[in-house]
Amino acid sequence: MPIYGDLSDLPLHLLLQALTRAGQTGRLVLRTHTEEVTLLFDRGRVAAVSSSDVQLRMGQILLQLGEISEDQLEQALALQTVAPGRRLGELLMRLGFVTHQQVKRALANQFEEVLVRVLTAPDATFVFLPEPVLLPSDETVLDDAPMTKLILNAIRRADEAALHPRRTSSSGVPFAPIALVSQVLDRSALDRLTHEEREVLIALLEGSQTVRQVVQATGLSCSRVREIVERLRTLGLVR
Repeated sequence: MPIYGDLSDLPLHLLLQALTRAGQTGRLVLRTHTEEVTLLFDRGRVAAVSSSDVQLRMGQILLQLGEISEDQLEQALALQTVAPGRRLGELLMRLGFVTHQQVKRALANQFEEVLVRVLTAPDATFVFLPEPVLLPSDETVLDDAPMTKLILNAIRRADEAALHPRRTSSSGVPFAPIALVSQVLDRSALDRLTHEEREVLIALLEGSQTVRQVVQATGLSCSRVREIVERLRTLGLVR
């Protein structure tokens, strides 16, 4: 039996928590004035995400992360037209263009981004349709642990967007410029950087100026880039 409601009455994080704890399988459709998002649940785990916004679809996310090329995406989309019902991530894996882990990382990115969209939208509604769905491999689903972290990140970002609306783009990805400091006060901080922190710093040195540009340059997830940028700020390397 379908479950309908407004997210103003049942907050999104509580709805997701209830579906997860109950081990539900089916489709959760979230609607705002400008977008429709569908989350596929497999026994309480998020197995797939789709959005009416092309930029938040699996292929575009993988492109933004630098995991596939335009040509590879076109090949998979062409194959999808003759293999209806097959998910793009599955086809990309069958073609050997991506691994299970890369698809899972893109799914995590998708999940967090659509949550931010819905959390920052007024008058969002939901409907959950319990039904068996065609799902991908268990290796690409999000279980409770990563889901909880992604939900908390999305809530934090939505809160920040409410306080600083001009700092967030329509996709929920911060676009405020990230700038290197003109003078490094503690040069020993450079010696303490991890490999990923060095990659982000190099991307900034080579001209990247926003989180999205750093994601494209490094292949790291949006959430990971944000964490690293905050770390670099605390070290006095960026502002």
